[in-house]
Amino acid sequence: MPRRAVFDNATEVGRRVGGEVRTSELFRLFAAHYGLDYTFTNPCSGNEKGNVENKVGFHRRNLFVPVPSFHDVATFNRRLLGDCLDLSEGKRHHGLGTPESELFGEDRGALSPLPPAAFSCVRWETRRCSKQGVFTIGGVHRYSAGPAYARREVAVALGAFDVTVCDRETGEVVATYEREWGEAPTDSSDPTLQLRLLCMRPAGWRDSSVRASLPAELVAFLDSERPAGLAADLRVLRDESAERGWAAAVEGMSRSLAATGGLDRASVALSAARAAAGDERVGYGEEVDLGACDGALRLLEGGDRHAADELGA
Repeated sequence: MPRRAVFDNATEVGRRVGGEVRTSELFRLFAAHYGLDYTFTNPCSGNEKGNVENKVGFHRRNLFVPVPSFHDVATFNRRLLGDCLDLSEGKRHHGLGTPESELFGEDRGALSPLPPAAFSCVRWETRRCSKQGVFTIGGVHRYSAGPAYARREVAVALGAFDVTVCDRETGEVVATYEREWGEAPTDSSDPTLQLRLLCMRPAGWRDSSVRASLPAELVAFLDSERPAGLAADLRVLRDESAERGWAAAVEGMSRSLAATGGLDRASVALSAARAAAGDERVGYGEEVDLGACDGALRLLEGGDRHAADELGA
């Protein structure tokens, strides 16, 4: 970590009110966590830092023209860091003549060590859940803490990329979601949160978010089940979701149903494991003829000439 930083036009760090700079609470916590000393540049004084202003223009022209397009900002940021380092590869300092990569190595040696735990850059808020255990962020983005938190308050950590829901009394993490942005309504309810309760009370199956999250062929099969069979299949889904993840568990149940016409635990577990490993379902464009396999088995059992002819065909 740098021992000292100089900030310019950093809105989230602080704001200038008259001749005073008032830092934000989040930045003060950040600086205290890392032991960072900081100062601020004078307003409207680009001439004081001409080299930095030139570097800003250089990076804008080389890395942001044309304007980049991406779906995952975290992945883009990692690639951007590498691209920035590549721009200095083989380049020498204009005044010293030393390769910039060597000077950067010396600078890194002067950094202070990082603390054992990274700073959690989040804003904590308290939200009261609805009777379904759902709360909203920004008025339009719905997240679920689960039916167990119906009409209860939860602690919510709002980060740039994630929303983490915690029990206010124990601090236990209840659920973590990718944070949604924009003005369009979204619903990030996690069906696995309701699944645990549904296994104990399968009578709520028809109106559950779990049912709404499953593919049509699975829903049709589970709808036809007797209460005991439905409860058993839901427990299989619950256990495989905890072991392999929701997507792999659902894919495993779909594969098992298509292959065996049922949802026995062993078949679902095997199919879910293969799905979690990235093994795609095998599909055939035409019906497979297993007659050659039958002929081979008859030959192994001492079959006749007819079996040999079948195998040759």
